[in-house]
Amino acid sequence: MKWQEVVGLIRFTEAEFQELEQFMLSQYGIDLSKKRTLSECRLSAELEKEGITSLQQFMRRMEQDKTKRLENMMLDKLTTNYTFFMRESKHFDYLRENILPTLRQDNTGPFYRVWSAGCSTGEECYTLSMLFHDYTRQGGFLPFLEITGTDASEAAVKGAKEAVYPMRELADIPPRWQEKYVKKLDGNRHFTLTPEILNCCKFRQMNLLGTVPGVAQFDLIFCRNVMIYFSEDARERLIGQLYRALKPGGYLFVGHTELLAWNSAQFQYICPAVYRK
Repeated sequence: MKWQEVVGLIRFTEAEFQELEQFMLSQYGIDLSKKRTLSECRLSAELEKEGITSLQQFMRRMEQDKTKRLENMMLDKLTTNYTFFMRESKHFDYLRENILPTLRQDNTGPFYRVWSAGCSTGEECYTLSMLFHDYTRQGGFLPFLEITGTDASEAAVKGAKEAVYPMRELADIPPRWQEKYVKKLDGNRHFTLTPEILNCCKFRQMNLLGTVPGVAQFDLIFCRNVMIYFSEDARERLIGQLYRALKPGGYLFVGHTELLAWNSAQFQYICPAVYRK
């Protein structure tokens, strides 16, 4: 018996993998050049479920799939949607201590619009929502809040909309917020959040290299731990998209390992991983 049959992997030929690599790079900016074995491991079981015996056969069938079901499945398998509440908590501290106090009724519009670009399953959006609500409870001023979360993964967006999380994630939420904003479910095995936290967040599937939600629309953009998966060219394109989407004076937060080049789209460097238009 062949080794391939023992482990159940569908091995990709060089030409097949190059086609997959080019597709993900051109359509989503994702660099798979060093992830051939990972791609085989993540796709093999799904290909077998579809009765497909080679990557080439899958790519041809995906091209013919007008529903984009196969493309969405492939994207879900090849991308990482790992996140948690309060991830990189210093960002939230900086937002609360240095940005929100600058908002005043006389210099801020009626809305404060936030975009979580690459929102995964929603924890970042809901962390922001809890932070903003807690800030106003403590007497801080904030205009009407709108948080938009987007992700290329259909499954991730579905999870964000459902907003039901395993209890192991509860430990990441500050105890004071747990008391005010958390609702436990099904015998304390899962939890969700209160309507006031959920209702100001909306989610949709979106490719970050496609059309951005709006030009000069957002006061704040979180795009963290996303660009690390992109090619250099795709990162530059994305930074330009984010710059156009921000209002003048708006802030961009990136992951702490994703520092922008000094000349990136004219952003002003504020502090590590925080930039301003």
